[in-house]
Amino acid sequence: MKKMITTMIVMVFAVETLAFAAGQSKPRTLYHRLGGYDAIAAFVDTAFPRVASNDKLARLFKGHSTDSKYRQRQLIIDLLCKETGGPCLYTGRPMKPVHVGLEISEDDWNTFLRIIADTMDELKWPAAEKKEFLDIFQRRFKPDVVEK
Repeated sequence: MKKMITTMIVMVFAVETLAFAAGQSKPRTLYHRLGGYDAIAAFVDTAFPRVASNDKLARLFKGHSTDSKYRQRQLIIDLLCKETGGPCLYTGRPMKPVHVGLEISEDDWNTFLRIIADTMDELKWPAAEKKEFLDIFQRRFKPDVVEK
């Protein structure tokens, strides 16, 4: 599994390098403006342990093995990479079936978003990119995550 992930990452960077060398001039995606894969991974590694340990949200992360937490981390990185216009492939399940039955409320969602926003501030993300990133959460993820 690790070898496959490493191979995929190498392929992603090779495609990006070839596109740059070929002088392709397409608009820079949010993925690139944030700093690419490493910046998204750093964001996930900072924000999601805070989400999982938050008193209000910790119930959503109980009972996961260490291996499951590592897989969850990688899936979140891949999803955010893809949704920000990066070259990653998300192989996880759709958001709705993953979250149905967890009874995530609007209040839970707002707590989650505060942690996300605080992490972006801590990482000193520019305001325009922060807004665009939060819009992805609101537009793309919230309808499939919040139940109540």
